[in-house]
Amino acid sequence: MSMKEIDQEATAALLASLDSEIDRKCAQLKERQKENNLRKLFFFSCLAILFSFLLQAFFKVFNLNFLLVFLIYQGLALSLLTPWVLNFNRG
Repeated sequence: MSMKEIDQEATAALLASLDSEIDRKCAQLKERQKENNLRKLFFFSCLAILFSFLLQAFFKVFNLNFLLVFLIYQGLALSLLTPWVLNFNRG
């Protein structure tokens, strides 16, 4: 066996062993990107609801149905989604 054959075999073995690690790291990066996108969506949806509520209050076009939707949405966001979003910040 020549040195070139040994190097090729060693390189192939090393790449085979690293392949699963590379796949795992890619999956982690994709999951992190997905979590970031969900966090941004959650944040902007909260801002949109708040902004539309403030616009209605400012222009005195107040709708009680919208107030109910606003309170339900904010209540669910605070109770269910805030711990989930804060968990993203730790990781």
